[in-house]
Formats: sequence, C-alpha cells, structure tokens
Amino acid sequence: MSYSSELKSQLTSSEIKSKCCASAELFAALLMNSGDVFFSADKNFIRRINALVMKSRESAFRKRIFYRKNKRGIFLFGTEVSWKETPEIQKLLRKPCCASAFLRGCFIRAGYITPPDQPARADISFKNEQAMQICRHALEQCGIHYNTTKRNGNDVVYIKSVESVSDFLARIGAVGAMLEFENSRIIKKYKNEVNRITNCDNANLDKTVSAAIRQTALISEFMTTAAFETLPEQLKEIARLRVENDSLSLKELGALLTPVLGKSGVAHRLKKIEDIANNVK
Repeated sequence: MSYSSELKSQLTSSEIKSKCCASAELFAALLMNSGDVFFSADKNFIRRINALVMKSRESAFRKRIFYRKNKRGIFLFGTEVSWKETPEIQKLLRKPCCASAFLRGCFIRAGYITPPDQPARADISFKNEQAMQICRHALEQCGIHYNTTKRNGNDVVYIKSVESVSDFLARIGAVGAMLEFENSRIIKKYKNEVNRITNCDNANLDKTVSAAIRQTALISEFMTTAAFETLPEQLKEIARLRVENDSLSLKELGALLTPVLGKSGVAHRLKKIEDIANNVK
C-alpha cells in the first residue's frame, strides 16, 4: 500500500466531530464523485460515507447499500446518497473546521502526497470545476498557500513547501503524518547544516594545508642562506619547527615553544620570516 493510501485509510477512521463538519466532508465527497452513487474496493471508505450521512442526517440520507463485482472480478462496496436540500456553500464552510472537513473529503477521494523522505508535495485532482473552486476557497480560509495546474485534462491544486504541507495535514486531521513531515524537515535541516559546516571545514583545511606547504618551501630555501643566521633566535626556532612539522596547525606549533605561544603570535613570526625571505630573493 502506498503512503497516500495508508494516509487516506487513517483519515477514513478519524473522528467525525460535528454535524456541520460531516455535511462539509460529505458534500466534498459527492462533488468529487460527480454523482450520488459511490463504488469502492475500500470498505472503510464506504463506511466513512455512511458514517458521514448518519452524522449529518438532517442534511442528507442514505438510499441503499449494495455490493457487486466489477469486470475484473474485484469486489466493490457501494452506497447511494441524496441531499434533502442542496447546501449553501458559504453557509457550509462558514467555520474553519468545516473548511478543513471539506479539504479532507477532497483529499480522501482524489488526493496524493509524497512520503516524508521525498520532496514535499500534496495535490488533489479535480474533474469538477465547482469542487476545485470550493477547495481553493477552503485552502485560503485555512491560510494554506497553494498553486494550480492542469494534468491529463484535470485541474490540480497542489501544495509544495514542507511548512504548507504540514499545515494541510494538520488541518485535515492527519496529525501523525504531519509530525512525520516535521521530523523529516528538521532532520533535513540539520543534515544540510552539517554538510555546510563540513564543506566549510574542508575548504579551510585545504587553504591551511596549501599555505603550510608554500610557507615550508619558502622557509626551507631561506634557511640555506647566510641571511637566515642573522635572524633573532626566536624567529630561527619557529622557522625550524615549521619545516620539521609541516602538517601541524599554527596553534600546535605554538604549543611546542617554551613558553607556549598563541596562534596569532606564531602567525606573526612566520609572516615576518616570509617577508625577510622574500626581500632576500
């Protein structure tokens, strides 16, 4: 079972909190279904439809439940639903909870979401123009950023950023999936930060090694000249240490001196030797 299918299965088992939300979700399912008769190989989905009807019985009623096999021999569950009176859209979605319920109904019927370990994306495909427009209104009411596109002749509303996908999941009641996406986002953030620091450290290391090689070569050549012997003893000492320990950092070189010299002090002495050596050239 795909991640989207597992999520939809969880949503069909979620609590139906109020009559108004039941009516909003049921209305979404009917619009997405383009008709009053539902067929599905998923028994939980048909149970969900019937539960929504029972919860919103003042608005709709169930005509019948039936079972049949399709041409491929797959056993289908079915139910037929009718409205007592077609609901007013503005009245139906007047509460944020009802807007969320409408989105849940759309997603269960024709939604898709990527697994948490993949780039975040959630989308809903529409054959019904009215359903798409109401979905857009519901997303705006919930403060969720979205985009639209066309795919295989259908209108598609999609959400891309991790933050927006997480908000969407929380709104439709998929709290567990939302936490998975948040965990994935945090892990990805820290991995990127670790990679950035590692790359920065590697770049600094390469720079340090290159400088040490260049510096060691210059000092080695300078030590063969008479001018080297005229240097103060503290400069000659650090020069010898540099040549003998070309892989050590400035801090490590300073630790070999008595008394110990800090990183900036070592750098200052080596720079002074370099300047003298370059003038001798």
